[in-house]
Formats: sequence, C-alpha cells, structure tokens
Amino acid sequence: MDPDELPPPEDLWWSWACVAALALLAQDDTDQDRHVLDLPALVLRLDRADGSWLRMQPTRGGRWVLWGRSADAPTAPPDARRGAPDWTLSEATDEGRPTFVCWWAHEEWDTSTSVEDPGAVPLLRALAGVDPRLGAAARAGRVTAEDLRHHAGPGVDDVRLLQALDLLADARTPPPLLPRGPVRERLRDQLHRQMREAPDRERALIQQPPAVVRWAQVSGPTSPYEYAVMARRDRLVPAPTNTRLPAAAERTLVTLLHVLHHDEASAPGGAWLFARVASDGVVVDFDRAFDSYPPWWRVLHPEQGPALDDLAWEMGQRHPDWRPAWASLLPARLLAQTPRGPRAGAGPRPTS
Repeated sequence: MDPDELPPPEDLWWSWACVAALALLAQDDTDQDRHVLDLPALVLRLDRADGSWLRMQPTRGGRWVLWGRSADAPTAPPDARRGAPDWTLSEATDEGRPTFVCWWAHEEWDTSTSVEDPGAVPLLRALAGVDPRLGAAARAGRVTAEDLRHHAGPGVDDVRLLQALDLLADARTPPPLLPRGPVRERLRDQLHRQMREAPDRERALIQQPPAVVRWAQVSGPTSPYEYAVMARRDRLVPAPTNTRLPAAAERTLVTLLHVLHHDEASAPGGAWLFARVASDGVVVDFDRAFDSYPPWWRVLHPEQGPALDDLAWEMGQRHPDWRPAWASLLPARLLAQTPRGPRAGAGPRPTS
C-alpha cells in the first residue's frame, strides 16, 4: 500500500467513526459490515462478511496505527507486522494476519506491506467517503441526534440513535498511554539495536583532552583500567563493569567528566551520551559516543542502557539536523515535552 493513498489519520478516524455510527442506525440482520469501537484500547474495528477486516488505533503523541487485510488477499500471506516498528505492536495487533500495517509518526504515513492486496485501498475508501460536514462536527463534538437522523433517513430507532451518539462520544476518548510494559520494552530494545549500529557523526573535538591526560598522570592507576559513564540528562551514571578505582581518583575523574560533558556540548549538536577513559597502564585513551550505543558499554540488563525519556530529553536539546536516524523512533510526545535549554557556554558548569 502506498502511503500517498492514505488520508490524514484524523480525517480517516472521524470519517470512519461517522460511518460506524450511521451503520449502527441502519443495522439489520442482513448487514454485511460490523463496526465496533473497543474501549479502553480505543480501536476502531471493521469486520465484513466476506472476511475483510480493518483496525485503527491512535496513541499518545499524535501517532496512529492502521492494519488489516481484504478478502482479495492471498490465502496465506506473509505477516506484515514483521516490517513494522515495535512501537506499533500491542495486544490490539495480535489478532489475525494483516497484509498491511500503516503507521503515522512525525506527520507522515509509512507502511509495511507483505503482499499485493488489491482490496486494501477500496476497503479504506469505503470508510473515507462520509459527508465532510458530519466528520468535522464529530471531530468537534457537535453532532446532534438531528444530524444523524438527517444522514440516516427516516425510521431511525431511538435506542440505536443513542448508541450511535455514544459511539461518537467514545471516539473522542484520549488515546491510551504507551505502557511501561511489553510495548515500551520492545520499543526500548529496538532503539538500542539501532543505536548499536549507528555511526557517530564527526565533531570538531580534541581526541585526547589535556585534562584527561593530566588526570591520568596525576591520579590514574599504573595498572590497566577502564572507566565509562552514561549521561542521563545532566547526571553521569558509571558503568556496571568499571574498574574499581581508589575513591579519591574516582571522585576527581567523575568531576572531570562532568566538566567535559558540559564543555564539549554544543547548542546544535548536543552532548555525548557515553564517555570512557581507558588505559593499558601507560597510554590513556578517551572515547565519546554522541550518537551511538558503544560496544564498550556492557550491561547485564537492558535497563542499564539508555532510557527512552533520557534519550528524548537529549534529542530535544539538539537541532533536528543533528539527531541520528534512530531518534525518529522516540515517541513524539516525549520530544514535544522536552524544552530546548541552553548548551555549552550558556551557563555554569555542572558539579558532581
């Protein structure tokens, strides 16, 4: 399915909700389409007698997911969910074997299509053809019983009229939050995988900061060691696999890394996410990762890696041109809630 064939998600949602409400008013024993709005998951469902089906769900942050399969699809098609990002998958998408999954993020549609499904576009068009005035009124919460009577024709059952109005009211329910359960964990794991493969964009920084070399000469051990930190906003978290350093040496090193984290940041390009000081006992090396999840940050559990909220905060400080490709997976809600603050040279250095 071509993303260009899809209308904006809110237009489709409210057109479909109106189609569902009108179908409820006209429903009889011979009706071929069954429309349901599932709560609290907030999923619009269409099931047709010929086996076609379609689902649509909004999520917080302005994201939407649309998936389904028409009766014209091959009998045993590949599963389109395999090509969809993890954040689109939830208990709602577990049902059936869709031939297409579409998702709206960052103001555009993207799709995963497992096989040619000639009935998919006609299936959608049938839901997008409602009177635009009725759709606009539904979106604004202004649909009345008389509006529905006008579009449904004479002989409308009062009970079904109330049910149709309830359906349109329920369609205005706020989307469900992205849970901190399996869906969020899958998104985190997918993000970590992409970060592991991401390159670091070149930045004009001294490879071996003189302050690190001086610290190694004055306070560093004479035996091999490795000390890495991960930035969580303005806090530095030591790696679980760090070499144990003398307390005084570790304290001065952490202070130095705080200063470097501040001084090496820039307004457009942001700050590094990870840094490491390592030595073979003679030569000291300093590594940074602004855009990637480096192999030398070794964890025992995914929660010891970067968190979604912290990554969104850091990406929110950067100019969009300096955000790596994996940042597009971050929920738009998190980025939207992150104010861009002053960067290097705009305030006092953080202290440990």
